[in-house]
Amino acid sequence: MPDCFLPDYNNTRVIIDCTEFRIVIPTSVGNGVFTYSQYKKNFTAKVLIGIPPGGFISLRSDVAGGWKSDSQLTIEAGLLDLLEDGDIVLADKSFSEIRTVIDASGKKVQMVMPPFLEKKNEFSTQQTYIIARVRIHVKRIMRLTTYHRLHKIPQHLFHCIDDILHICCVLVNLQPPIISYKKDPENEG
Repeated sequence: MPDCFLPDYNNTRVIIDCTEFRIVIPTSVGNGVFTYSQYKKNFTAKVLIGIPPGGFISLRSDVAGGWKSDSQLTIEAGLLDLLEDGDIVLADKSFSEIRTVIDASGKKVQMVMPPFLEKKNEFSTQQTYIIARVRIHVKRIMRLTTYHRLHKIPQHLFHCIDDILHICCVLVNLQPPIISYKKDPENEG
């Protein structure tokens, strides 16, 4: 296990995040409704990516329209069925609905998300740093997976977008590891 996960997140099963990439405007009104992203203010496709501490892509959802929430995509990808008691899932605050689903399932899985301001609480700088230091790896994978090959994908390739993304994920997994097993120099000494 890479040192950046120790000791706080040594039971991490997966780090999850969603990414969106622009697509050409669909000719069908129905497809336009499902692919328009309020967040990106454009027509997008969205995918959930999950990586274990080893740093390779171990989970990829089917590509969905940009209108779908991160939590919906996670539930549809079947991640919750793969989790076991004691697992830790690292995610950002856009996955807050997943906590409710996990609690309802009875599984003893911990969702770790960066703290955010509530009425009387403030950000914990140390806790935010520790979570970000581990979660940054999924962001690096996202950049590699969805780089320019997927942006503005032509409409005649929509039917094989999942296959194209799968090939991108395989190519990313063939690269050298993105997570170093060496100690973080900032935390030594």
